Amino acid sequence: MVNQEDPRVLRTRQLIREAFRNLLRNKEFEAISIKDIAQRATINRATFYAHYEDKYALLEEFTEQAFRERIPAQVVNAKEFTDEICDQLILLTHHYIVEFYQICRMDSKSIAAFVDDKLKRILQQIIESILLKDVNRRTANRQHTKIISAMTGSAIYGAAHSWLTVGESGRTDLLVDIVRPYVMNSLAPLPTAPPPSTQ
Repeated sequence: MVNQEDPRVLRTRQLIREAFRNLLRNKEFEAISIKDIAQRATINRATFYAHYEDKYALLEEFTEQAFRERIPAQVVNAKEFTDEICDQLILLTHHYIVEFYQICRMDSKSIAAFVDDKLKRILQQIIESILLKDVNRRTANRQHTKIISAMTGSAIYGAAHSWLTVGESGRTDLLVDIVRPYVMNSLAPLPTAPPPSTQ
């Protein structure tokens, strides 16, 4: 097992990810072999397998790391799910999708679905983390928060993804204006029922 903190390990993983990114620009994911990645990264196949189980594990890490690197500190540290936080998540997701789908060759529906699912799960985690800290929207049931976060993440992702094909190019302000009210209304706290009458 490799030591993940070793600078040489970090450097090798970076070389592998860069090689993978460059290959994705020119080839479909299914057509990329471990040999291709290893050659581009100037390592041997055994070194690749010391770091990743297969190219799917690499794709998963590549997708998650590239997305998480773009998350502003304001979102990571948010204690409330505000309009501004919602806007940032919408824009972040849209910009990431544009870059990932336009720069990388994601012609395979199965791989596109894999990436879509991964991003939805990351959004769910981010939203859940914020909602658990948000006293205005916190629910007594952790499972309910998880479900609400999954629905909210899917809504943001679905809208940002659809904007690529049905939206007005470059009008991300309009995207935000459409999506934010939908998301924020769905997260509005439920009215608290009055206590039962004792009379």
